[in-house]
Amino acid sequence: MDDSIRVAVARGDRRRGAVAQALALIAEDVRAAVGRCGAAVVAPTLDELGRGWASTDRDALSATVDALAAAGADAIDVVASKADGRPSARSCFESLEYVAETHGRPVAYHDLDAEPDAWTSREVGGRPARVSKLFAESGCRVSLAVARTHGTFRLGLALPGLASIVHPDDRWPEDDALARRVPARLASACSALETWRGRIARGWLKVRSIGGGMRPTGAERRRLDRAGFAVERLAALAAVAAPRISVVDGFGGMHGQGPRLGTRLRLGTVIAGTDPVAVDAVAAAIMGFDPLDVAYLRRAQAAGLGVADLAGITIVGEPWSQVRRRCRRHASDRLLRLVAAGPADLEGAAAPHFARRRRRSRRSSRV
Repeated sequence: MDDSIRVAVARGDRRRGAVAQALALIAEDVRAAVGRCGAAVVAPTLDELGRGWASTDRDALSATVDALAAAGADAIDVVASKADGRPSARSCFESLEYVAETHGRPVAYHDLDAEPDAWTSREVGGRPARVSKLFAESGCRVSLAVARTHGTFRLGLALPGLASIVHPDDRWPEDDALARRVPARLASACSALETWRGRIARGWLKVRSIGGGMRPTGAERRRLDRAGFAVERLAALAAVAAPRISVVDGFGGMHGQGPRLGTRLRLGTVIAGTDPVAVDAVAAAIMGFDPLDVAYLRRAQAAGLGVADLAGITIVGEPWSQVRRRCRRHASDRLLRLVAAGPADLEGAAAPHFARRRRRSRRSSRV
């Protein structure tokens, strides 16, 4: 085990205290990440429907700002972008009380959509993409993520949270078209509807997996292709703008039909570290997932971006197994597992037993 790869797990009754404790457990690593640059750029998670509980909480931001300042950062920039006509990043900064919470501290806020010179071009997965210039060029990049399930990556943690620093027109494709059309005022009702729809979809995929395999339909294969493309793009983005510090907040997370129409999740746990892959891997394990079965974590580890194997990570603070909780998966989760399996395994996926019986019955009828 490499003791240099450390991830802190803190549990408590109050979010601010848990975030402060997690970052204090890795204080030397945070100090090294801030280094001599004396500045940090923070990318929070802003819920697309403007819900405070699904966004980075002001207490999490405040505790992180304090830890960065204690590590030597004398200037901290908070950057984010919004899309699809949702509330602007600036309005979210105000409504979530970030500005009031950090008043008097060296923190500046940047709505990337409102700043024409906010973007710089980077090659991401063989294609140009506009990313936040401040974030990409910073020596200390910080991702403040909310623990969520995800309909493309299975989990929306610190690395998928980098979507907020990418120009809306250059982000990876999303499959949940319904969620993009949901008005904010109807989010609760639509979440309840999606929960029931998700249960039916999960049940159907489970039945189709009986016998140890599932042959995707044409539409499902296209969705898997899009998810595989998104995983490659995410790994490429992490290669050029990986966080130096990652914090995953499980106090106000989301499970089920995340990252938009899921329901509230309370883990009471904060995970933090300076290896972004390791942080997401530990958070995945706490949420009941095998990290190496999550495609973007496996891909990031293969690319040398970090460690996803729990055996290679030193946990400080609470043992992850003592705070583990099996969260409700996204409806497509069983299908999305095939992205991590790889094309060869996908091509060899066995047809479900009922499909084989159907084909045999058709041959019998023709005879």
